[in-house]
Amino acid sequence: MVLSFTGLPSSKRLLLLFLQCSLCRRAMVNKLWCLEIGRRWRQAARQEPPQARVLSEPKCQSYVAIWYLYYRWTIFLAWTAFVVCSIFEIGSYEPLSQYEKWPIYLTNWDMTLGITQALIGGILVSKRWRLQKIPGFNPCDLKLESTDRLYWFLYVVTTNMAIGVTISYWLAVYNPEIHKVDPLNIMMHVCNSVLMLIDLFVTNIPFRLRNFWWCLSIVVFYIIFSVIYYVAGGLDKHDNHYIYKVLDWKKPVRTLLVCIGGFTFVTVLHCVVCMLANIRDRIYRKTAENVSKPAQLNMTDDKPLPEKQIEVV
Repeated sequence: MVLSFTGLPSSKRLLLLFLQCSLCRRAMVNKLWCLEIGRRWRQAARQEPPQARVLSEPKCQSYVAIWYLYYRWTIFLAWTAFVVCSIFEIGSYEPLSQYEKWPIYLTNWDMTLGITQALIGGILVSKRWRLQKIPGFNPCDLKLESTDRLYWFLYVVTTNMAIGVTISYWLAVYNPEIHKVDPLNIMMHVCNSVLMLIDLFVTNIPFRLRNFWWCLSIVVFYIIFSVIYYVAGGLDKHDNHYIYKVLDWKKPVRTLLVCIGGFTFVTVLHCVVCMLANIRDRIYRKTAENVSKPAQLNMTDDKPLPEKQIEVV
């Protein structure tokens, strides 16, 4: 672009020149940002899958100790208790006894995913516990099989779903005139997310930003199910022609906006959980460095360490 002026440039020409330079600079910056985002996305797409060992060992250890074996099956028992109590409404102040409608609620989808991933996790850890007793066993030789991939998928989805169900229920679904804050409600809409957050900081399961579509796919399936259920004339436990009031397809425009907001919320939530997993990794890494520093100082010290006196009894 060549600019030519006859005589002194006027203020309008100077303003036009300034705007053109600003727009060109902004376009170049946007192009660079797009190239950088594309490069990082391609780099993430080429990222290798995790080692199979990280799916069956705690974050604090490189092997399966007996406490972790018991811990994983305790998690499974906790999810089993959640499912049994939710089906038979144990802990509800006003049970409705409509067991056939249990599968229509997103909370119970989360319960199903939770107990499934907990069962697979217990099986994988038990298998690892038996294998590491074999002489010469190397956990790095474990292969990432379909069961491991399924467990990874279910664990990531369950973590996001549990937290998402808790937040969305108390912000968009809970109605004090209908819902009671009873032990069952607390168990299904608070304890589930607390359990997964605790488990997140115990396990070594990786969370990656590019896997945001995992949980998003479950939400899409549920939206499709809610539409089919509405068209078929399905009712909720209170005989309303919807599952949740925020998903009332009698008002399609509003409900579509709610769905779009839900998709955005799930994506942002996955990013937050990935950040928590990153914080977990940094905490353990920092702790490991602090523990290893005294040992290194003792090994590099010129003065010999004092020998520990042995008491003869």
